[in-house]
Amino acid sequence: MSDATRGGPRKTALEAKILYYPFMGTETNTERLILLSRLCYSPMGIDQLEDLLKGDNPDAAATGRFIRGLIDSGHLGTLEHWYTTFAVEGYSRISSQQNDRHRLMKVFKDAGVVYFNDPEQSSPDVSQMQQSQRYVKEDNFRYVAPPSFASKPGFLKRFEKLQEEVMDIQREGLQLGLPAEDVRFALTNATETRFVITTNARQLRHMFNLRCCQRAQWEIRRLFTELLDEYKKLAPNIFYRAGASCEDLGYCPEGKMSCGKAPTLEALEDAYEKSRKS
Repeated sequence: MSDATRGGPRKTALEAKILYYPFMGTETNTERLILLSRLCYSPMGIDQLEDLLKGDNPDAAATGRFIRGLIDSGHLGTLEHWYTTFAVEGYSRISSQQNDRHRLMKVFKDAGVVYFNDPEQSSPDVSQMQQSQRYVKEDNFRYVAPPSFASKPGFLKRFEKLQEEVMDIQREGLQLGLPAEDVRFALTNATETRFVITTNARQLRHMFNLRCCQRAQWEIRRLFTELLDEYKKLAPNIFYRAGASCEDLGYCPEGKMSCGKAPTLEALEDAYEKSRKS
C-alpha cells in the first residue's frame, strides 16, 4: 500500500465491547453464578451447588434480592467469582496507562512487618493485554483529539498538523530500515491504542468507583461510564449501586478535592461527632 493510498493520520472514536461473561451465549441468567455464595450461609454439598448452576432457573427477582443483600452487607468477596472480559479501541495511549494501576498490589514494609493494600484498592486479578507499539508498526495510526480543542480552531489545526508530521516520521523511519521499536519514540500520547481487560465484578466495581468520578480525566470517565451502562443492562443486580464512589458508598472520599455532589467522609465524621456531643 502506498503512502498516498494510506493518507494521513485519522481521528478515532472510542468503542468498547464486552467479549465475555459467565453463561454468555446461553439462556442462563449470568447473575445466577453468585448464588454459589449460599455455601457461606448453609451446609450445602457439591451436588446442591451444581444444581444452583445447572438445575431449574431460580426466580430472577429472588436472585436479585439475594445479590443486592450481599452488596448491602459488604459481602463483596463473592463477586470475585464473576469474571468478565471487555475490549477497547479508539483510546489514547496516555489514558491507557491508568489501567495498570488496577493491576498492582502495593506493599509497605515497616520494621520487618509487611502491609498489603486492601483488595478493593488494586489487585493482580485485573489482567490487561495491550497492542504493542514495538511489534505493530504505527505508519498508519489513528489518534484521539480532546473535545476541548474544538473550541480553539487554531490550536486544533496545529495539533492535527503535528499528527501529520509524526506520521511522516513513522513512515520515513521505517522506509530507512530503522527498527519499529525505535521509530515509535516519535509517537505522541494521542496515538490510539487497543487493549483487552479481564477482571472480576468486585474489581470492576472499584474501577467504576474511581473512573466514573467527576474528577476522573474525561476520556477515562467516558470509557467507564459507557461500560457501566452496558454492564448494568447485562447484570443489574451485580452492578447495583455501581458507579462513582459517591453513588456506591454514599459519600465522597476525595476530601478537599470533592466536586460537592456528595458529603465527604470528613464532613460525615464531623456531623457524627457533633450529634454525639449534643
